[in-house]
Amino acid sequence: MKWKNLIVGLTLIFLITGCTKKETENVKEIKSVSTQKVERKTVKNILTYTGLVHPWEEAALVAQMASRVRKIYVKEGDYVQKGQLLVQMDDQQLTQIEIQFNDTKRDLEWAEKLKSEGAISDQQYEKIKLAYETTKTNYEKILENTQLRAPFSGVITAKYLNDGELFMMTPAGGRAVPSIVHLMNLSLLKIKIAVNESDSYKIRIGQKARIFSEFLPDEVFQGRVSRINPVVDPVTKTVDVEIQVSNKENKIRANSFVKVEIDMGETKEITIPTAAILTDQVSGKKYVYVYQNGIAKKRIIVTGKQINDETVIQNGLKENEEIIVEGQYNLTDNEPVKIFKGL
Repeated sequence: MKWKNLIVGLTLIFLITGCTKKETENVKEIKSVSTQKVERKTVKNILTYTGLVHPWEEAALVAQMASRVRKIYVKEGDYVQKGQLLVQMDDQQLTQIEIQFNDTKRDLEWAEKLKSEGAISDQQYEKIKLAYETTKTNYEKILENTQLRAPFSGVITAKYLNDGELFMMTPAGGRAVPSIVHLMNLSLLKIKIAVNESDSYKIRIGQKARIFSEFLPDEVFQGRVSRINPVVDPVTKTVDVEIQVSNKENKIRANSFVKVEIDMGETKEITIPTAAILTDQVSGKKYVYVYQNGIAKKRIIVTGKQINDETVIQNGLKENEEIIVEGQYNLTDNEPVKIFKGL
């Protein structure tokens, strides 16, 4: 009998202990989180793009017809002034036409004198004048073709022929166009950037821009927007914008890449810690958890640009709402939570 009572007692103890343990397991632990109020902050709006540097002006100097190079007066790296003689081509034709030009010039001067004395008819005078003007045009054309002068001040960046070589009207040596020497104005530069369509409506001619080169880490160059293409590229959906920048010290090199920042002023924006933002693995949408009366509410948001360790929120949150900034991982929508300030 004693043994039976003992067995019954042990069975009851086991049942009571087992039930208590199962009830304890069924009680779900409430997770602790830290929260932060949503605020509007002053944000500097800066558009950042990568641009390609171009010379302000450039010209491939060529003769108007195939002929031999008599003398090239410059070499690569030379700075030249506008109007300076750079190349002298063969001038055999020039000598002949120059004699004709001088003859017709003397004829015209004599005809003007005779006309003033009434010793020549208007018809004869006009004939002599036409001959002079025709010869003058031909002379100037050949002169321009034989003496290549700088159309603007700049630097000789390439020399493709030597004295005595024959210039042909077809490109050679990997050049896109036929050329004897190449001239660039590098004292001013234009930086071309491809701006997305939405940003193009915010940019205005004359807006200030900052230019940075990774090879000149301690330098910041000041420029301004000089041109905005009025047409959107149908393929890339971007708009070409040009930035003008002074380069008097020749620190920026043409054909290099630079970073361009256009200052768009300051605005008040809702920003939250970037670490508080989660991504839905199915939809790819961004979301946060909003704390409401002890419950974590999942909220889809639309994010803007990132500034240091914070992100601008374009839609989905309001000022003074409380978001979960720590402990948000592994939460589910409408899950009870408790605030633990020391987390």
